[in-house]
Amino acid sequence: MNLYEKIKYRIEATLASGEQPVIIFDLDDTLIDCRHRKHRVIHDFIKQSHVQESFALECQLVEQLSWENVQYRVLDTLAQHGIRNQMFGDQLFQFWREKYFTYPYLIDDKAFPGALEFVHHCYNLGATIVYLTGRDIPGMGQATFDAMPRLGFPSTGDRVHFILKEDPAIADLEFKVMALEKIAPLGTVIAAFENELPNLHVMAERFPEADMYWRKTLYLPNPPEPLSHVEILLDFKGDDDAGHS
Repeated sequence: MNLYEKIKYRIEATLASGEQPVIIFDLDDTLIDCRHRKHRVIHDFIKQSHVQESFALECQLVEQLSWENVQYRVLDTLAQHGIRNQMFGDQLFQFWREKYFTYPYLIDDKAFPGALEFVHHCYNLGATIVYLTGRDIPGMGQATFDAMPRLGFPSTGDRVHFILKEDPAIADLEFKVMALEKIAPLGTVIAAFENELPNLHVMAERFPEADMYWRKTLYLPNPPEPLSHVEILLDFKGDDDAGHS
């Protein structure tokens, strides 16, 4: 049974039982391919005249960087392309911290291929959609609320919920543990999609009957071993692309 069929079965069975099916989606590196945003930030950095004057060689190397080769961490991306100039890396990282989480960049986010179609598939079958993201409301809220409908994701109505951090200082894992208590009253959680395994594991503990999908895209280095019932999801195609770890 492929991903689309499995979700359809779970949604229909839950509705038939009189319960409301709920599906949790993380955003960054789960539905949203953050490599595009990181790539844009990096290239905007090297476009600055003072950076080109100070780091001509590094700028030439970065110019050859494609978005497909962007890594989770900025410095890892540089190292992969032979760039180890600490001053260049430090200045780029500071620029990245100032720009990466801001409106002009977030509004131009791009979804992974098939993500939009899959979320609509779930929504059209009657599921409640919860976007549970570590993005914070003060800095990233408005851009998120503008970008999601712009991308075409279900974004309004009684069966769509956005849950973002009110305090940007709180750790993602702690935030998501607390957020699960807000999600529980919405219905029966039947599935969760998340790129960070620690987050997915707390969801699995809180909702043991739900299907858990690890979006194995970009994620923090050295993740834990996936729980036995966690399925690895490489993309949102409709064929049999999900498998047990």
